[in-house]
Amino acid sequence: MKRQLIFLFSAFIALSCSNSETSGKTEKRTEEVNSSEKAAVAKTVVVYEIPTIKKLFITKSSGSYIYEKPDKESTVLDTIEYGYKIDVIGEEENWYQIKERIGRSFVRNGQQVASSGWEVVYVPKANVGQLTQIKLRAMDLYKTLEQAQVKGKVEISLIGKEEFEKARSKDDKFIIQQNALVSSKDSVLVVTIANGKKEYVSSPNAEESMKIFNYVGHVGLLNAYLLAIGYYEEGEHMLYSADNGKEIISFNDYPYFSPDGKYVVSIYTNPYSYSSDFQLYKVESDQKVRKVLDASFSKWMVALEPQEIFWLDSSTLVVKVLHAQAFWDENGGLNNDYQYLKIKIL
Repeated sequence: MKRQLIFLFSAFIALSCSNSETSGKTEKRTEEVNSSEKAAVAKTVVVYEIPTIKKLFITKSSGSYIYEKPDKESTVLDTIEYGYKIDVIGEEENWYQIKERIGRSFVRNGQQVASSGWEVVYVPKANVGQLTQIKLRAMDLYKTLEQAQVKGKVEISLIGKEEFEKARSKDDKFIIQQNALVSSKDSVLVVTIANGKKEYVSSPNAEESMKIFNYVGHVGLLNAYLLAIGYYEEGEHMLYSADNGKEIISFNDYPYFSPDGKYVVSIYTNPYSYSSDFQLYKVESDQKVRKVLDASFSKWMVALEPQEIFWLDSSTLVVKVLHAQAFWDENGGLNNDYQYLKIKIL
């Protein structure tokens, strides 16, 4: 059973309503002005309330500058990366007029002052296009939020849908439901363990302190059982010892065991950082699980509804994904213009 997505999906919807301030822009604006500053900053129009004509995307591979005026000789206010969504409010020949939050830094009366607000600014039409043009490229596949050392541990490549479909399988021989060992009543989940019973009490109505336990299955390979735990806006999958009920290890999402039982991979589609949080573990001969890699890939996100991750062989997975900036379609729903990755463990 996969992670319960009710709260996660709600968070996704909230986040999709506007561009992230950190997901596609590089703030680098600094200027010195007198105490009156610029009239352009002290706008009388409430810019963010100007109606959006259409939503487009930065399709130039190297990104685009944001200009103060429809003129490449005018002040560059910011840079925006490939895939960033823009709100178009007008057109002027070779330029789109957009509304965007702009950060500025001023020296006022000898003091550095930072400000940020909505402004009417410009991007060249040549740098802009449709959502369907936003695709993952080979150069994107290894990029992570924390500059994790990924190369040398996994090899990632783009593949076609046909190769992905060859690996499709619904069988999981390592996580098996043993319902005779589990019961549930009045928000209390009871699991039979070697030395008795272990109770897990859910608190579904506790708002921000909510905690919901769901049984997923038993993992004979590790003499353990797996529970999905849902919190207010996130969750985890936890392995517990079938001997004493103690926690063994937590995964960000559903753990996928390789066909030979030597590896475990969990990939969480993160709605807050617009990334895929990737965990790779090695199963040791003494039934212990050792972490090999923990990285947040910043350019691709695993597709949801359903999440589809399959093992091609004992060291290779295939994954259905989207470019992080193209996770949502033009109407704010989940995009279904998928791409596919092959991830080989080295």
